[in-house]
Amino acid sequence: MRRSIIREFEELADAMSGYTTMFGYNLKNLCVKAEEVSLLPIQAMVEGELQNLEKCTTIAKKDDYSFMIFPNFEEDMLAVAKGIISVHPEFKQEEKTMKVDTLDSDGNPTEADAPYILVTMPEVDDDRYDLLKDATNALHETCKKQMEVANSKADINLAQLTVDETEENMNLIKAERDKLNKQWNDQRENLYTAKLQEIEDAHNKWLAALDEQEEKRKEYEASHSQDVVLSMRLDSDD
Repeated sequence: MRRSIIREFEELADAMSGYTTMFGYNLKNLCVKAEEVSLLPIQAMVEGELQNLEKCTTIAKKDDYSFMIFPNFEEDMLAVAKGIISVHPEFKQEEKTMKVDTLDSDGNPTEADAPYILVTMPEVDDDRYDLLKDATNALHETCKKQMEVANSKADINLAQLTVDETEENMNLIKAERDKLNKQWNDQRENLYTAKLQEIEDAHNKWLAALDEQEEKRKEYEASHSQDVVLSMRLDSDD
């Protein structure tokens, strides 16, 4: 296969890779689970200078849906909180403390309180469920169209480059083209399907919590009703 044709395949592969990578990045910023990439745009004003979050804090994942963010200095707590809310106002923030092992001034082991911000992803209630699915579908359609445009451009260039190619080489080129497209189309669809499932799981988690809350309410009302009946019987006995 001629070098010019190979170069065209490489350019098409680079374009497909770029669009798919950006699609994946955008999906992660439709925050359902706690994704580290969602914290990348956050900056905090520390000592008169905007600093990236990873420079002025230590970040740990508490679970699938929350982060623990420890400012390097306690006095920066408010600045960090403001930085988070400016980029992700939907995140729930709570100030917490954690006991950590440290050394006292004499070098002896001791415990200290380490303040941190617990950042929790918003629940996927019915309204957010619809918004997330619509946004996911819109990003998916955008990525598909970008890849279609890249393919159309490659079609024009390959048509010019393969005018004198043999039938055998044309079959080889077509096979390689199909393989390349399948690779990146599959990658795009896997990202899309995984995100929809992530949204579905989080919504089901919210529904389950709602059902549990309703069950507790019914149990409380039933128990309260029994207490009222018992009280009325005791009053009547008197």
